[in-house]
Amino acid sequence: MSIFRSLTVWVVLAVTFTMAAPQSAKVRSVLGDVSFKKKGNGDWASLRVGAKVQDKDLIQTDVESGVLISMPEGSTISIEENALVEFTQVLFIKDSQISEVNIKKGLLRFNAQKQTGKKSQFKFKTGTMTASIRGTDGTIGVTNGGQSFGSLNSGEMVMEQDGQEVAVHAQQFVAFRKGKPPVVVEAKNAGDPDFAKKISEAVDDTTKSVEDIQKQAKEIDETIEKRNEDLRSKYECRFEPVPTLVNADSIEIFATCTEGMQVAIGPERYTSDGKRMRFVPTWSRAALGPKKFEAICTAEHNSFVCGNISFVYRFDRSVKVIKSDVTKCEVLYTTSGFRDNEGKLSIFAHDSLLKEVTLDRDCAATFKLLPGTFKYKFVPENVEGVDASIEREFACFPKTGVKVKVRGGAKEVFKKKVSQGASLYPELLFDVEHIVNNDPAQIKSVEVSVGGKTYETKYVPSETGIGYSATVQIQRGKMTTVKIKVSMLSGETVLATKVYEFR
Repeated sequence: MSIFRSLTVWVVLAVTFTMAAPQSAKVRSVLGDVSFKKKGNGDWASLRVGAKVQDKDLIQTDVESGVLISMPEGSTISIEENALVEFTQVLFIKDSQISEVNIKKGLLRFNAQKQTGKKSQFKFKTGTMTASIRGTDGTIGVTNGGQSFGSLNSGEMVMEQDGQEVAVHAQQFVAFRKGKPPVVVEAKNAGDPDFAKKISEAVDDTTKSVEDIQKQAKEIDETIEKRNEDLRSKYECRFEPVPTLVNADSIEIFATCTEGMQVAIGPERYTSDGKRMRFVPTWSRAALGPKKFEAICTAEHNSFVCGNISFVYRFDRSVKVIKSDVTKCEVLYTTSGFRDNEGKLSIFAHDSLLKEVTLDRDCAATFKLLPGTFKYKFVPENVEGVDASIEREFACFPKTGVKVKVRGGAKEVFKKKVSQGASLYPELLFDVEHIVNNDPAQIKSVEVSVGGKTYETKYVPSETGIGYSATVQIQRGKMTTVKIKVSMLSGETVLATKVYEFR
């Protein structure tokens, strides 16, 4: 019998939940004179720590000024001095993480977490160039001469201008020059804002060839690298190991650094006193995937990368059976790990798929069982190597108002010659009706007895249910009552009788 024949209903009862509201980027630190225009309108106003950054907001930094913006998924954008930036689009809701930042003047430093949602994207634009990034850190902006550039410490990004597309790799600087081919420079410190500021002057110099710019870039890179090596020899930061897998929307990072140096991870910045420091980067619950946080140390008025912390943020989907009901044929189960983490839940019976649903929230739900006893397997979708499936055997024996119908009526009379003996052995025939799918597995026992003596039963064909027969013994000259007792696994018990008279 096909198990699909008995599948009747699937009901998902979601528990109470709150719809996720869009989240905003936030101002984490402000240095010097920084102002903003809400949605690009009105007068300029001073930007304060804690302010939300939303679609169309304009931010402007003055000389020796800067601002650090943190995104809900853990990315950070540091707008350097003398810059004008528009946050064209800032959307963080569920698995959609969309950021588009338009750099109208100056440059910014970014550390973009990998965008994992299907609709997620992170873009930087200037007046002429578009850069698409996924899980990278570096510098991007516009030279004083209005020419677009971008550079990376790690990861990759694609820059496009006027139909020209350039793939930028780690430790590369790329600039689009007006009327000339793009300049590509290899430099260990390509993503350092100091490098970008200095090499952008050469990019604006129309008398310089690509080779001239590359030569100057090498000199600048060597100078910055020597400076950083000197600083690292005098200033040290030791970071304690972090778990490779994190299932919460924050992580504790501990570091012990040379006294007097400043250390920044994400939006947090502290001056070391030589003792253990604690950083707690946070991100949106829905921002699953690899995370990377750069530690930027500052000493003697210079900044350098002094550590990288990487891990994977993931919470596995799981399912738990709460209880089952044999007569109602229901299983109550709960799911976890699906909230802001859309995935499939598949349910099998004897290796045959019964149902597959896509969930984007945790819930409690009931599942209708197939009549009979089957082994079920609940399989929540997870990344390769994670098996959170569970197997359980459940029985379904519904109460259906079972009846016993005796064939030939409730009484039969037999007349035989005395010479034919004192006993007769008629065949009792009856049908058990109203059983789901006429499945004998629903029956616990069938008993036919006369005066305390039990007789063997066997199956016979039936047009209305499950047919049984039993050959019983009756005595001449007596009224014999044959008792029929059918016990169901649902707990139902049905009684019937048939009277025989042998003359």
